[in-house]
Amino acid sequence: MKKLLAILRDLLLPALLIVLVMAWLGGAFHPQKVAAAKLPEPSSPASQASTRTVTVATVAELAEAVGAVQAQRKTTIAARVTANVLRVAVSAGQHVRAGELLVQLDDRDLQAKARGARSSVRRVEATRDLAAADYERDRVLVEHQAMPGSALDVTAMRVRTSTADVAALQDVVHDAEVVLGYAVIKSPYDGVVIDRSSEPGDLATPGKPLLTLYESDRLWLEAAVPEENVTALRIGATYRVHVDALKRDLDGTLLEIVPSSDAASRTVTARVALPVVPSLYPGLFGRLLVPVGERRRLSVPDAAILRVGQLTMVDLVVGSTLQRRSVQLGNTEGGETEVLSGLAPGDRISLAPRREISP
Repeated sequence: MKKLLAILRDLLLPALLIVLVMAWLGGAFHPQKVAAAKLPEPSSPASQASTRTVTVATVAELAEAVGAVQAQRKTTIAARVTANVLRVAVSAGQHVRAGELLVQLDDRDLQAKARGARSSVRRVEATRDLAAADYERDRVLVEHQAMPGSALDVTAMRVRTSTADVAALQDVVHDAEVVLGYAVIKSPYDGVVIDRSSEPGDLATPGKPLLTLYESDRLWLEAAVPEENVTALRIGATYRVHVDALKRDLDGTLLEIVPSSDAASRTVTARVALPVVPSLYPGLFGRLLVPVGERRRLSVPDAAILRVGQLTMVDLVVGSTLQRRSVQLGNTEGGETEVLSGLAPGDRISLAPRREISP
């Protein structure tokens, strides 16, 4: 009997100790500690807030074609003669007017060639004048039969030859003056300087870029449109273009569709002219929104949406009270946000959600 009691003692004592420890951890020995309780959420009658019935509208289905803003007219300025750069009158980012000085080249060699051509003209003009005077004298002598007519023919030939020499050298002078004008490089149109690739002292040679500029008033979006969406585009039609950097939509006119598809990306390039907008410049990322059909869209006003962290909710009118409802949202447009799930047509929602109620 004693042996049995000893065995029971050895088994029950550890179990009793475990029960006592668990009771202590559960607060059984601290009756003054009251467990926290969540207070009921306040509610407000639905009649105190303006409401709206959720409806479904038919909207255009839009496909995005990404691209970049580019200049319709972009020019690389280069010299047409070999000469040293004396002055670069503009810098990158500067707006210039048509005819404004861009680069001045050293024109001393060109000036010397022009002066030499003018001197040659004056020399042959003197020869021509002398030949003309001889011709007049010989003509009088021939009329008086004081000299044979063959001599007058020789004098007439000298006049024609010297006259031709004068015309030829005048062309040389004209060419020299034209080349001399190449030393002064001016802007061909109103634009903006993109890059300045020359400095005073550099040697300018034909074909070597000195500056690059573009016409700032004529920009377009070059978008890569998927092949299956190209048939939805119409030349001359107006389309929306979203420029991410500006965080706004622009209305553009489709000017060109390149009649060739990229074999790698299966896209066709479309060029949409953009309006003149401050801070719009080449290289910005843009999206061309192409209407490809219609779809049904359920949306709610932005003011009806309550956002708490990653949660999005609305207050649904149920009878005379408001009930918090989680919703999944889509794109926002024109103050309305698309609801992908959580609401159904005919539901009534509050336009002033109770922000003091936790989700």
